[in-house]
Amino acid sequence: MIKKPIELEAWQSAALLAPMTHFAMFGGIGAGKSATGAIFAIHHITTYPELTGFIGANSYDQMNQATLRELMYWLDHYEIEYVVDQRPPAHWGAGGRKEFKKYSNILSCYYNNKVVTIFTRVLSDPNPLRGVEFSWYWIDETRDTDRYTHDVILGRLRESQYRKGLITTSTNGEDWAYERFVKKADGKKYGSLHVATIEAVRAGNLPQAYYDDLRSTYSPLMAMQELDALHVNILGGRAYYAQGEYNRKTIAPWGDEFPDPSRPLVVGCDFNFQPAPCIWVVGQEGPGEWSDHFHWFGEVSGVELSTHDMTMRLVNQYPNFFYQFFGDASGNRGTTSNAGEHDYAQMNNTLTDLGIEFTINVDQANPMVKDRVEAFNAQLKNGLGQTHMTYNHQTCPHLDADLRIVGWKTSGDGKAKLDTGGDVNRTHASDGAGYAIFKLRPPGRTGTIGDTIRSPYISLIGETTQAVRSW
Repeated sequence: MIKKPIELEAWQSAALLAPMTHFAMFGGIGAGKSATGAIFAIHHITTYPELTGFIGANSYDQMNQATLRELMYWLDHYEIEYVVDQRPPAHWGAGGRKEFKKYSNILSCYYNNKVVTIFTRVLSDPNPLRGVEFSWYWIDETRDTDRYTHDVILGRLRESQYRKGLITTSTNGEDWAYERFVKKADGKKYGSLHVATIEAVRAGNLPQAYYDDLRSTYSPLMAMQELDALHVNILGGRAYYAQGEYNRKTIAPWGDEFPDPSRPLVVGCDFNFQPAPCIWVVGQEGPGEWSDHFHWFGEVSGVELSTHDMTMRLVNQYPNFFYQFFGDASGNRGTTSNAGEHDYAQMNNTLTDLGIEFTINVDQANPMVKDRVEAFNAQLKNGLGQTHMTYNHQTCPHLDADLRIVGWKTSGDGKAKLDTGGDVNRTHASDGAGYAIFKLRPPGRTGTIGDTIRSPYISLIGETTQAVRSW
């Protein structure tokens, strides 16, 4: 029996000791989800070494950088020998060893003179799961995993009469995991718990300053999902839901009614010709103590204008600036007005001929719409209730209308897209401004893979947890 203590928080113990056959731990960033899953796996390795296990994650990065990395940390901690993707060494002996022609995607552990077999799979494709059988499973970060994949996993739990499963994941609205583990929880077959990141702060595992900084990078809804472990609908209702009267300011918070020529002018570009207008939104980051704030001063727009014409209109309306252009990636591949070279080349030629200094910042592909909208919402109002972006609603009428009106709609492929409501004037100003904000103020740590927490509550491998606070 291993005598080294496992470090657990109360919620981790609750997940490990849950009587339900299938249990879900929904947790915010830093709540120790992967650590919980790893200890769950080691408990089964040491308690049921004769049984086969299964470990899955949705992507190769998640599997290698978080899920297996965490498990290997604990295997090393308990000095449990293991090999990955290779035949177990001869000195382990037979010990219930299962023989395979190939050992790809197999983790073999040696405990108590027995060889424990664990299948590991990336869950983005459920087909490789067919043909394997196991008794217990741990799947990590199911927010991007299909319900069908979990159905397949349930169908492969037929090696023995013993069946046990744990999923550890962030929330993803009212998805299948919510339906199965929360809405239909019966206390016997399915159950769940939710752990907000603030619990890790209260337990002393994360500093308050780190938590506050993290929360400041998210919009309110995204903070509720990523940190509070709540099932919220990110892609529903108003797209720019964080917008309010606190954003509609005719004068920048630092006192400027017009942009300052001594500092760069940011231009967010969306290219159209007709019937939709071409709209460029102009603004500046604040000076000095206001450097964390952004204000949009106005728009340049028109119908049936070439990029050359739009550039000249910009220069005439906002002269004597150093221009920083951000915009739609399509402008780097074609021209909206069929006026020869692609849009950015036209812009470049016009400004160069005028002897004006500028930069053009555009990628080969646009960011995902939901990520761009999230970055914008986080500036309108973040998870701490702070506002870092304002705009002149009188001189930015298209942007103002977009932020107040544009919503989400679900397409035939199940993905959410921005809804113009049939108005050809909508989404263009917010798109252009969004490209700039995404570059200047990228979204928070959504989807990043980092170390999980390890904390001071004691339990022993293979034995009943000895120190579990009430939950």
